[in-house]
Amino acid sequence: MNISLPPVSLADLPPAYNQLGHELVKATAFLLIPTELLYFSIYFHIKGFQKVYQALTFLSLGAFWLSPQVAAISCGPAQCLQNFAIAIGTMKLLDIFARRHSTRAYTGGGRKPADWLLSLMILTELRYESFTPNHIRVPRNQENFNEPLQLAIHVGVFTILQSLPQNIPTILAFEVQLSIYILWTSMQLLLRYKSSPALFGPLYLADSLSGFWSETWHNAFASPCTSLAYQPLRYGLPKYGVPIWMARSLGIFGAFGLMAAFHAYALAPILSKPEITRICQFFLLNGIATVAEAACGGRRDIG
Repeated sequence: MNISLPPVSLADLPPAYNQLGHELVKATAFLLIPTELLYFSIYFHIKGFQKVYQALTFLSLGAFWLSPQVAAISCGPAQCLQNFAIAIGTMKLLDIFARRHSTRAYTGGGRKPADWLLSLMILTELRYESFTPNHIRVPRNQENFNEPLQLAIHVGVFTILQSLPQNIPTILAFEVQLSIYILWTSMQLLLRYKSSPALFGPLYLADSLSGFWSETWHNAFASPCTSLAYQPLRYGLPKYGVPIWMARSLGIFGAFGLMAAFHAYALAPILSKPEITRICQFFLLNGIATVAEAACGGRRDIG
């Protein structure tokens, strides 16, 4: 019996699919413009042409935020991807601009790559794995753990949780964390540089909130959180008479606030206002709890 299906032509697809395809192609093509401007801004920054770098940074930032108007997307999940790209590109631009007076040295081993390749590495490395300074903080007991084995363990735990009642909020919360761990770690194992450390630590080894957020959970956005939120508050406020302990606490809280804004903006197309509010509350309450934990002597590893 022949059970083969006849080929489906693009003309036979529902109009919504055709529209989505056109929108995605247009949006992706337009996002290449600010990405290319970002790349060349990094390149000219390395070359020392600071006025050109600043002009390209401004143009790239403007192009990122113009993309939803020029290449609008009607599909919510696809618009989320567009928003994530805009938000990540914006944080990358502002992070590099905030650190423009500090030198980021290549430490990848071997001969230093050409400037065009260094620019590409800075563009594509969220954690700046091949450079110093970076903000990868891995505890000694997690430096050499078997990442594929840990992925298998977390997949097993996720499978077990799937067999439990799915109307319990605690179970759903653990499943969300595990699904993020599984997806990101799977991509990390496929796309990583050979020298890249693990993206996550084992979730079950977290022993404190600050340890969870700084060492166990992924640190893909640690650099912009530090340069755009923590450091300006931590080192800027004491100049105006704010006590150091309070400036440090506000810096930590500011980093969580930045992540709250990032997730709220990126996920806005698929979430209602109450759901976005809960996401913001999640990050802000974690910030308060982390500060309270540090104040009680739980952790002292934040400068």
